[in-house]
Amino acid sequence: MSLSSSLQNYLSDLDLTVPEQPNMEFVKALQSAHVARYSFNSLAVVLGEEISLGLDAISQKIVTRGLGGYCFEHNKLTFELLKALGYDVQLKLARVLNNNLEREAGRTHRVTLLTLEGVSYLVDTGFGGNGPIAPLRLDINTDQTAGLDRYRLLAKGKGEYDLQVIKDNDYFTLYRFDNAAYSDADCELGHFYSHKNPQAVFLKNLMVTLKKQDQTLALVNNEFITRDYQGEQKRLIESSESLGNILASEFDIALEPAVVEHLFIRFLEPILSVNKVGAKS
Repeated sequence: MSLSSSLQNYLSDLDLTVPEQPNMEFVKALQSAHVARYSFNSLAVVLGEEISLGLDAISQKIVTRGLGGYCFEHNKLTFELLKALGYDVQLKLARVLNNNLEREAGRTHRVTLLTLEGVSYLVDTGFGGNGPIAPLRLDINTDQTAGLDRYRLLAKGKGEYDLQVIKDNDYFTLYRFDNAAYSDADCELGHFYSHKNPQAVFLKNLMVTLKKQDQTLALVNNEFITRDYQGEQKRLIESSESLGNILASEFDIALEPAVVEHLFIRFLEPILSVNKVGAKS
């Protein structure tokens, strides 16, 4: 089997061995290793960088440079590797709802539907802190545990499915996907909105997450959040130095001090200023 250098680098970086025949153990290992090593983040979006969806560019950015990315990058990398290894995979697009079931959301999230031995699975390496760390069987209305979280999939009719996660002892709808056929051209449309439209969530927030088997790390604007089996802890980030240290030590992302300062002034300082005014009133 011959893989492109980009896919071989991806496979080698995660220290994975290709099985003789496609199996779910490999897919589980791939998804778990991916979300624990490569951060989901909005850095390139908020810094106004050009974000290519070409496979070589994605591999260079995520694997070689360790800069992470968002769904259209992460899930393409995973999809292309599984496809090259002979897995039956289909590209699907989803509407991110975040429990607002009445929201008119566009298809701005990419996922993979994998079928093995007659069973279908949802594979998603690009949904950040709420995303699963393991494939989820397309078993309707059945709780499934993946790391710290419990999920279920609901059939909504007309070939649509909702992915839900347990939050505060209740089901929280993350996104809705369907069985339509999609291509990279469809991804380009969702990608363009996600990193160019002023109303897109990625342009308005600084977000960086890593998801491990027993711990989730998340930087969301001025908060650094850790979650494990003991619960959730939040820490306020009150200086650009602290922001830079967290990015480097927790997410292995080293940015120039001037870039960190820019991010702090743009995303953290306004929140901190509002909090200070509120504390005085």
